[in-house]
Amino acid sequence: MNYQTITRSVSKVTVTALAALMLIPAALPAAETQDPIALEKEGIELINQVEGVARDVSYQASVLNHSVWQMRSSKWVHLHHLGQIRELVNDGLRPALIRLEAIQPLLPEWKQKSIDKMLESAKALAQDTNAAILTKKDAGTMPAPLNAEYRQQLSTISLHADTLVKSADAAAAYARARLKAAEAGLLSKK
Repeated sequence: MNYQTITRSVSKVTVTALAALMLIPAALPAAETQDPIALEKEGIELINQVEGVARDVSYQASVLNHSVWQMRSSKWVHLHHLGQIRELVNDGLRPALIRLEAIQPLLPEWKQKSIDKMLESAKALAQDTNAAILTKKDAGTMPAPLNAEYRQQLSTISLHADTLVKSADAAAAYARARLKAAEAGLLSKK
């Protein structure tokens, strides 16, 4: 292979890559001008995902709330369940809420408000989970029943998880009903 062949093949690859990159910005607005009913369906799926993860978090929090009063429960049990909650929030809630936030301006106003409530609860849940993990790690060998701050944080984790479940459940039920009406032609699509 000589210098000219290498230059031509590099130039062809460069031109192809540049052409592909130039098409990306044109494709991005197309994703945002999707069919409103398709966006509604995606929103319902994401809200259902948020609800399912919030139920899992609520379960983990209830296990912790139950074990917080047992003197025999180990620090590992608490850190394990708090780690599970952290993973659910980071790997389950976060991606769904990021996507919901991205499509939020394209959704009906009532759904935008529901998404705001879910985002608020999820942020509070994440903050409380981080605080509980740090409190438990800093407590050393102090048993959980003697740590009032930790018990309070577990209660607020449960409260925020339950709030998130309720708001997601209500939003999903209402969205499914509106979607059926829109598909039947009874509502405007926005």
